[in-house]
Amino acid sequence: MFKFNIVLGILIFLIIACKEEKEASKEVVISEKSDSLNLKTIVKTEIPRKTFSWLGNYSCNFLRMKEESADPRGWGMIRIKIKKDSVKFGLDTYIENFGKDLTVVNQSEDKIILALKNKKDSTFIITKNKHKYFLKSNFINQTVGETEIYELKKE
Repeated sequence: MFKFNIVLGILIFLIIACKEEKEASKEVVISEKSDSLNLKTIVKTEIPRKTFSWLGNYSCNFLRMKEESADPRGWGMIRIKIKKDSVKFGLDTYIENFGKDLTVVNQSEDKIILALKNKKDSTFIITKNKHKYFLKSNFINQTVGETEIYELKKE
C-alpha cells in the first residue's frame, strides 16, 4: 500500500508539472509492469513531431530543348508526389523518362529538402513563398544540363 501511495504521489506531481509547462505538445505516458512481487512504473515523455502541409502532388512544365520551343517535344514535365510514407519524383521529356524514390531530409513551414534514396547528395529543395512553390535541384541540373529554378503547381 505504501508503494502505491508513492506511485500515486509521483503521478500527481508529474501531471501538475506538465500542466505548468507552456508547451502543450508534451504527453506523459505511464505504464505499469508487474514481475511477481515487484511493481515497476515507467514514465515516458513523448513530443509529437510537428507536421507541415507538404503532402500533395507538385508539377510543372519546362522548356527542355531551348532551340525547339515551338515543337511540343521540346518541353518536359516534372512531377513530385509527396505522401505520408513515400515521395516519388518523375521527369518526362523527349530525351529522359524516369521516376525515382526520394526521402525527406528536412522540412519546415516554408521549405522541404528531399534527396534521392540511394544518393543523399542529390537534393531537391522546394520553397514556399505565399501560395507559390519553387524547386531547385542539383540532380535535375545535372540531368538537364542547365541550372534552373522551376515554379511548381500544387494539385
